Amino acid sequence: MYTDILLPTDGTKGTKRAVAHAVELAAAHDATLHALYVVDTGQMGFVAIPGDIGETKDRLKKRGETVLGDVVADAEAAGVDCVTTVASGIPEEEILEYVDEHHVDLIVMGKRGMLDPDRHLLGSTTNRVLKQTGIPVQAV
Repeated sequence: MYTDILLPTDGTKGTKRAVAHAVELAAAHDATLHALYVVDTGQMGFVAIPGDIGETKDRLKKRGETVLGDVVADAEAAGVDCVTTVASGIPEEEILEYVDEHHVDLIVMGKRGMLDPDRHLLGSTTNRVLKQTGIPVQAV
């Protein structure tokens, strides 16, 4: 039923269950898992140490690579093919662009992520993706 499953993740507690669920679904459907980490450049002013935004962005990219490495390890343990991408931009825009470019047929996301742990039932990025995509989204 699914051939390409996208897992956007920021590596926070709220996305850990989504990782396990996405790996399980990919294994069950013999699908490729696409793991995506987005360095949120729209929030750079909030997370940057005064002085060098480029240095902060590099640190966040390295964090993304570490987070995606953990997803790959979980996928490999389950016998799932996994493709990883670290992108920079506005998370929901990068997610939706990735869906279009890679013909993804399911998105599996955590309900809440790094920037909205206590705000809503669904995090703002998850909510915006749900409203803008034409493919199924599972919020875990």
